[in-house]
Amino acid sequence: MIKKIILINFLIFLSISSSSFSDSRFGELTEMRDEKMRGKDNQWVRPHPGPFIWNHIEKEKGKFFWDDADKHVIYSQKHNQTILATIWPHANWEQKSCKRKKSRSPFGKKFTKYLSKPCSMEDYKAFLLKLVDRYDGDGSNDMPGLNKPIKYWDVMNEPEFDMFFKGSKEDFIEIFNFSSKVIKEKQPDAVIIMAGAAGMFPENKRYWKSVLPKIKDHFDIANIHHISGPDGQCDKELWVDEFSDLLKSVNVNKPIWLTEAMTCGPPVKAWVNAFLNGAELIIDVGVNAPGKKMSKKSRKKLNEFILEYDGFTSIKSISQKKVEFTYNDGSTKILEF
Repeated sequence: MIKKIILINFLIFLSISSSSFSDSRFGELTEMRDEKMRGKDNQWVRPHPGPFIWNHIEKEKGKFFWDDADKHVIYSQKHNQTILATIWPHANWEQKSCKRKKSRSPFGKKFTKYLSKPCSMEDYKAFLLKLVDRYDGDGSNDMPGLNKPIKYWDVMNEPEFDMFFKGSKEDFIEIFNFSSKVIKEKQPDAVIIMAGAAGMFPENKRYWKSVLPKIKDHFDIANIHHISGPDGQCDKELWVDEFSDLLKSVNVNKPIWLTEAMTCGPPVKAWVNAFLNGAELIIDVGVNAPGKKMSKKSRKKLNEFILEYDGFTSIKSISQKKVEFTYNDGSTKILEF
């Protein structure tokens, strides 16, 4: 019986791992209002903050507005993009009901004025079920014209920062685990992505070392972000190596995605280092994202790299400046960088 359970768990892991990057290993943060931030055809997109915000969809209790979310889905379908949808569990009307304190987010007035734990988890559940039901592709209550369901759900974002979540670790753990259970019950083949860790600075490590053991059974993909600080400081492996070590220290064995990647050096080298250290998927912050900009020359090299080497199944180092990519058909490509 024990061997059978282990085998089943292993097969589930293989299924998640092999399907966790669609046909592409790359993607971009997207913003539909910006023509340069709508993502590339046949790749991943992570709308940020995106339209999957409780406050935007259910502006009044029981009244659902789907236009903005549908626009993202329709555009992505047309361009064969795979959506990683970030769920934000905050609604102004709901948080006013128990007099939560207002908060400031980096997304401005159009986002939400509150970032705390929902007053009513049942009200939040009602929204979450409606959201998943519309985009799960099961043929019941789906968005009209849906042909590429949303399967990948990113529950919250960098909760260790007050500008994204105003609550305790325990609040985050409750929301995250609750969301995961609701989504999985409604959509059994859903893939839950851990709320992205905002780097591996000491304060991030402390937060996630405490939180990860309490949520590890409720997510399928581990998630790290790399944003260079105001001083331009960055990590040559984009934090993937240190994040991998952290996961091992708390006995978490999950695939790793880098869902916000910003570099302050040669991007191809950084991307390769991240893949070599365990990243399965890398999502670039995008050409017009806030913060340090990639030079036109560097972005050109990165785009050429993605076009030439995307779709690989594995990567290995041959020498300090040479790697080999392997593909499904057994072919290989060498990259010197």
